Formats: sequence, C-alpha cells, structure tokens
Amino acid sequence: MGRMIRSLKNNFRRRRLASAGVDVEINLETISCGDEDGAWTIFPADLQSDSVVYSVGIGRECSFDLDMIKRFGTQVHAFDPTPASVEWVQSLDLPEEFLFQAVGLANFDGTLDFYAPLKDSSAHYTPVARYKKMDLEKTQAPVRKLGTLMRELGHDHIDLLKIDIEGGEYAVIPDMLESSIPVKQFLLEFHHNYTTIPLQKTLEAIQSLRKAGYQIFAISERTYEMSFIRDPNLERP
Repeated sequence: MGRMIRSLKNNFRRRRLASAGVDVEINLETISCGDEDGAWTIFPADLQSDSVVYSVGIGRECSFDLDMIKRFGTQVHAFDPTPASVEWVQSLDLPEEFLFQAVGLANFDGTLDFYAPLKDSSAHYTPVARYKKMDLEKTQAPVRKLGTLMRELGHDHIDLLKIDIEGGEYAVIPDMLESSIPVKQFLLEFHHNYTTIPLQKTLEAIQSLRKAGYQIFAISERTYEMSFIRDPNLERP
C-alpha cells in the first residue's frame, strides 16, 4: 500500500510539472550513480579522470560521490558546513579523491543561518524557514559563492555540479547564471515540497536555466531531482 501511495504521488507531481511545461527535453545515453537513496542520473560520455566535479550538500549521503570516483577516477570536491554532516564525514574512511570542505554554497561570501532539522536523526539543515510558525534552533556556518570556491580551488569551469542544499538553490541559481560560470552538467534537487516554497519558484528557476541554454535530460521518480546539460553540440530532439 505504501509503495502504491508513493507511486500515485509521484505520478501526480509528474503530471503537474508536465502541465507547466516541465519535462525531459533531450534524450541522452545516461547512467545512474549512487545507491538507491542517493542516486543521480548523469551523462557519462564526456566525464573522465580529470573532470571537475563539485558536490554541494552532502548531509549523510555520499554514495553518488564515491560512485563517481570509482567509475571515472575523478576527484570530487564535496561541500557541507552543517554540524551533522561535518561530524559524519569525519567519522568515515574516505578515498583521497573525496575532497571535503566544511563550507556551504550561497549567493554571497560570509556566514549564514541554518535551521536545524526537526529530528535528531536527520542531517537536513536548511537556510530557509521550512515550516510556517515554528521556532527552530539555528546554527551559523560559513558559505561562499560558487565563483569564490572556484577561484580558491583554481578552477575555470565545472564539468558536473550537483547541488542539494535544502531550499538554498533558489538564491544560488541566479548568482551562478549572472556570473556566467561555465557548468556543463547541473544536477539539482528542488525543494518546492517545503510548505514555505511554492512550485512557482521552481518553475521560475527552470525557466532561467533554459534561457541560459540548459536542457533537462532526466527527472527522478520523485520529480524533485533534475539533471540539466548545457552543450551547444547537443540539439533538442
């Protein structure tokens, strides 16, 4: 019964996105990286050992990152400033290609308040007020603009950028686009499932990415995770 209810919900969300004009726009040969709880769809054809890969918002899930390292031999620059994630990452025996920094992503350089999750078992700290009329514990953590992180790491482009930052994406996307940062594959989890974030914010973000030349090549079963690509050599079907 639980699986059937999830399927009905997923189908409803997919139909709602489709009615708003959001669907897969380009057909590519894709693969899934990560285990069931942390899987993302990528376009592997042009990824290799020297590809620049950023993974922002680790929480307590890095199966995608480890799979990328195993498949392509690439380094993964991973970022998350929240206490639960930092403690979890420090407790693991991770490969040297997993390069972690305890810093978050925002549209400015400085510190940002993160709301703690309701459950102690969760690592989903968020920079937005996820629930209405609730006084949640906050913690401050360092954040950087994407362009700042790239300058600090000596990168002039990103081959694959994965972002799961619990509602912070709506501020980061405009900054990334206004800064004309060359990102080829962009994997993104939207959070209009939060009571304080309307679907319209996601639709506006998708439209801004389309205007910048990005095309959707995958939408997850839950529909919140989407994979975008920007490549002038790839044409719409």
